[in-house]
Amino acid sequence: MSSFSKAKWPIFLVANVAVLLVVGVSTVRETYRGWTVDNEIKALEQKAQDLEGKKNELADMAIKMQSQDFIEQEARAKLGLQKPGEKVVILEGVSVGQATWKGSQSAADSKAVDLYESNPHKWWRYFSQGN
Repeated sequence: MSSFSKAKWPIFLVANVAVLLVVGVSTVRETYRGWTVDNEIKALEQKAQDLEGKKNELADMAIKMQSQDFIEQEARAKLGLQKPGEKVVILEGVSVGQATWKGSQSAADSKAVDLYESNPHKWWRYFSQGN
C-alpha cells in the first residue's frame, strides 16, 4: 500500500500544478481585461469632458451671437450697413487688427489710434496733447 500511495503523489502534484496554472492564467487575463476597461473608461470620460467644454463654448458663442451689439457689428463689417448720418470707410487689404487711424496731424506727430478706443478717451487724448 505504501507503493500505491507513493504513485499517487506525483499525479496529485501534477494535477495541482495544472489547476494552479489554469487559475493563474485566468487571473492574469481578467486583470488585464479590467485594466483595459479602466483605461477605456478614463479615455471616454476625458472625451466627455472635452465635448462638454466645446458645448459650453458653443452655448456662449450662441448667446454672444444673439446680442444686439454682435448683430450690429456683423452688419457693419459684412454688409456695410451704417447708422443715419454716419460715414463708412472701407479699407481693402487691411484686417481689423492691423487697421489704425491717423488724425489730421502731420505724419511725424501722429500716433496710431486703437479702433476700439472709446470716444471720451479719444477726446481726452486730443485735448491733453494740445491739438
